[in-house]
Amino acid sequence: MFLECKFIMDQHSELNKKKILIYGSVAVIASIILMIIFIPQLSPNNGQTDGIEDINVSEAYEMINDDKNYPNLIVLDVRTQSEYDSGHLNNSILIPLDELENRLDELEEYKDTEIIVHCRSGSRSQSASEVLVANEFSKIYNMVGGISAWNSAGYPTV
Repeated sequence: MFLECKFIMDQHSELNKKKILIYGSVAVIASIILMIIFIPQLSPNNGQTDGIEDINVSEAYEMINDDKNYPNLIVLDVRTQSEYDSGHLNNSILIPLDELENRLDELEEYKDTEIIVHCRSGSRSQSASEVLVANEFSKIYNMVGGISAWNSAGYPTV
């Protein structure tokens, strides 16, 4: 009877080992598939999305004040005229977001020039940046936080 029980236990042990091996293999394969699907979506891209680089206001300030590395830098304000009149970045160009597509010809000569795009808080500038990239502008910087963050940081406006 003891030998019979040991034989049955050994059979169960072998079956359990095979089950563990099969389940473990399935788990490893499933993990690899999930990593292939999700890791590219989670990996950092240095703030770049489809030709647009997100920058914070301190990075924008440094670029604006760095004539050596950015001699032809354009600052594009996509707020409304009244928002612009209440305070704007020095030497910025105003083209409100709702007019941008119809006024792209005004920026044509800057297709390969660095352009910092900003608005009040950052959402219109993201949309404007997407319009620019879709129209083959190549060096687009979206100023995250907009002029609100700029003012909070204590940077000057005119």
